[in-house]
Amino acid sequence: MSAATAAPAVERGPTWWSRNRFPVLASLAFAVLMLAAVALTVRSSDRPLAPDNPRPDGAQAAAEILRRQGVEVRPASSLADVGALAGPGSTVLVVDPGLLSVDQRAEIVATGADLVIAGDPFTDLEGFGVPLLTSGAGSADPVDAACADPDAVAAGRVGFTRGSVGPADGGTGGEAVVCFPVGDGDGGYAVWSDGARTVRYLADERLMSNEFLAVEGNAALTLRALGRHEVLVWFLPGAVDTTSTGASVPLVPPAATAALTVLAAAALVLALAHGRALGPVVTEVMPVVVRSAETTRGRGRLYRRSGAHDHAAASLRAGTADRLARTLGLPRSAGPDALLGALARATGRPDPGLRQLLYGPPPTSDAALLALSAELDALESEVHQ
Repeated sequence: MSAATAAPAVERGPTWWSRNRFPVLASLAFAVLMLAAVALTVRSSDRPLAPDNPRPDGAQAAAEILRRQGVEVRPASSLADVGALAGPGSTVLVVDPGLLSVDQRAEIVATGADLVIAGDPFTDLEGFGVPLLTSGAGSADPVDAACADPDAVAAGRVGFTRGSVGPADGGTGGEAVVCFPVGDGDGGYAVWSDGARTVRYLADERLMSNEFLAVEGNAALTLRALGRHEVLVWFLPGAVDTTSTGASVPLVPPAATAALTVLAAAALVLALAHGRALGPVVTEVMPVVVRSAETTRGRGRLYRRSGAHDHAAASLRAGTADRLARTLGLPRSAGPDALLGALARATGRPDPGLRQLLYGPPPTSDAALLALSAELDALESEVHQ
């Protein structure tokens, strides 16, 4: 068979990749940008006394200073986290102890770690195993240490204290030292130790906050109390925590995670299937072409038949004002005053007459409407001249 009679080569259409490469590449670029944004976003908390909260009621300043001093700050939000992170030779800071039950407090004690309790005047210490009682006595003025505890002595005095703590009758052994007295044997800070563990109670948790950390000796007392060990577990219990220190319950069940993954994959496949190129827009020849002049005449006949002199006059005035504004070089946002001022300068007519012509009351008869149309046309002629 000669080359002249050979079958012509079959022309291949565009491949799937050539038709869809732009949306696919755009989707991939968008996904990469989203992942980068999520990875680079600095997350912070808005919970009071959180170690990553930079607001005035947060405690990020104290946490950062402790890290620079070599203390490993480990945030915890559940009893399971505390059980996994804390142990003998470490410190557990308990914020909002009122959210914990007596049994949950006992689980924290069972870790063997030293405790620092940031309390408030409305929270008792039952379950922590310390011979201390809280009270509402406090002081809005600076309070001197007035005790032999080395941390309190180094602080000198604190800026204030809301609430206080004092020794309880009896106890579980050990001796409690109360500092920063506010009367009747109570103070803003107490230390108790039985030789195996030490519990420190700070009556006013605001002394640790970013807002008041630099006031008086608040920083010295906070940093020395929290920085006794190389590991500090910063525990902010949730409003509802039914877990224990022995096991952790995932926030999202595994079955829900698998279902969400399948749904996400299905949505991606559906988007790719329906996101293919549809080709150029096809124009359709209209069966009837209506000229703009016919539309204008038809609208005029409707106005006349219904006696809508006000609508017809409003259309005439609006069209005239728009054309005059363009002729005079005024912006579309120019108001009536600006247009009337420019017309007065261009035509020499007084402002009241122009205002009556362009914005006056509507005509009430065909003759008045025709007269208004003639006057508007004459005004445009003057401006164009």
